[in-house]
Amino acid sequence: MTGQPNQTGLPADSFCRQLFQNVQVALVAVDADFNVTCCNQTASMLLAVAPLDAVGRPVHQLVPENCRNLLDKMLRRAMARREPAQFDMSIPLPDSQTRCLMAVLSPIRDDQDRDVGAAIWLADRTESRRMAERLAAADRMAAIAAFAGGVAHHFNNIMGAITTSVDHALTSGDYSAMRKALQIAADGTARAARITQAMLAFAERDSRRSEPADCAEILINFSRLIERPLAKRNIKLALDLKPTPPVRLDSNRMHQILGNLLTNAEEAMPAGGQISLGLDAAGDEIVVTFADTGCGIRPEHLGKIFQPFFTTKGPLHGGSQNNPGLGLAMVHGMVMDMGGRIFVESEPDRGAKFSMFFPVRPRPAGMEED
Repeated sequence: MTGQPNQTGLPADSFCRQLFQNVQVALVAVDADFNVTCCNQTASMLLAVAPLDAVGRPVHQLVPENCRNLLDKMLRRAMARREPAQFDMSIPLPDSQTRCLMAVLSPIRDDQDRDVGAAIWLADRTESRRMAERLAAADRMAAIAAFAGGVAHHFNNIMGAITTSVDHALTSGDYSAMRKALQIAADGTARAARITQAMLAFAERDSRRSEPADCAEILINFSRLIERPLAKRNIKLALDLKPTPPVRLDSNRMHQILGNLLTNAEEAMPAGGQISLGLDAAGDEIVVTFADTGCGIRPEHLGKIFQPFFTTKGPLHGGSQNNPGLGLAMVHGMVMDMGGRIFVESEPDRGAKFSMFFPVRPRPAGMEED
């Protein structure tokens, strides 16, 4: 069909060239050695290079130095696996701004199924990234407002109880009643102190650089500390630790994370049960799992359990525990501080499983790989 006219009146090859050059999608084609064979107008504007100047050059020369190794790595991966690859890269602009580009790489094969090059599709994600940042900032402000509202709500209840108790003690002539009222006030003061301490721990950010640590050793040491106390509560402890490479973790914060998860698990298993600690490798990450066989979490609560002051155990939520609802929020904050991610899976009456993912090696700043 080469050269055959179509409904546009143009020969097919001419039509394809015009389509390639004028389509409002940034396209670059490279050969098997990653040299540019063609670059359309939209791509030349995004990369700030004339189309004819780009042809024949190694494609990595079209991007800033901080992106070249990543581009080369992703091209080689796409060609080796014979499947598309996608990643983001940041392009500095003259006005000190940054352009965020998403690159999608697709291998090209000839009629004999031989690899002959790759197509690179570029999309400008700068505005969508800025919008996401603005939305994230709005979400943070909403979270701060909710946090402040939670603090005010808790302290208002505590101060109300303290004031009422002190007034009763001052006006009562009964020594026993005065003592009881003052004990209520003292309990309220102690609860306010616990909430303040928990808030400080939640807000604190440890700026020290974590050193590479053996996560299996951390989990084994933690299990030795809790095994006997758990046995007294009829709770079994199971370990499933597979070999993993060292990762940058703070052992003290890991113990605090596991301790907070343990507190939740014990409260969910008043009649006993089992706690399982797991460790495994997952690609470029390790995954630490903490599971219990307790009462589980309702579906409507799953999306809220990491929010500050969210609790189903405090007296204001139908429970009997003196719980301010900061334990899991602290867990989430500490996992994120160490560069990790945390997820929870649960069903009512079928326990809960927390999975924490930590990178084996940090990703380069400003670059994101999908």
